[in-house]
Amino acid sequence: MIDHKLVGSTLYIGIRGELDENSAKGIRQRLDELTEAPGMEKAVFELSELTFMDSTGIGVLLGRYNKLKARGVPIFIANPRGNIDRVLTLSGIYGIMPKIEYSHGKR
Repeated sequence: MIDHKLVGSTLYIGIRGELDENSAKGIRQRLDELTEAPGMEKAVFELSELTFMDSTGIGVLLGRYNKLKARGVPIFIANPRGNIDRVLTLSGIYGIMPKIEYSHGKR
């Protein structure tokens, strides 16, 4: 469900499948583990393989944003699919986690 790589000081986190009430607890715990990486100065959530997200998923992303903001680490969202992009746009999340294009040979 989650894969990652640290390139320099940027942590790339790929979330696959669904991010909803059923999967949120495990994903939240794994994201918290990953974002504790020493030397990380930026996080990019790569969402091209995320197929479904509901309001619980928005909450998971916002929780990670709040934790990382407290450490001065910005978060970016990369390559969300059409339906995920619409959910994120409607939520207004791009105002705090900008959307970027990422194509570095996918995870």
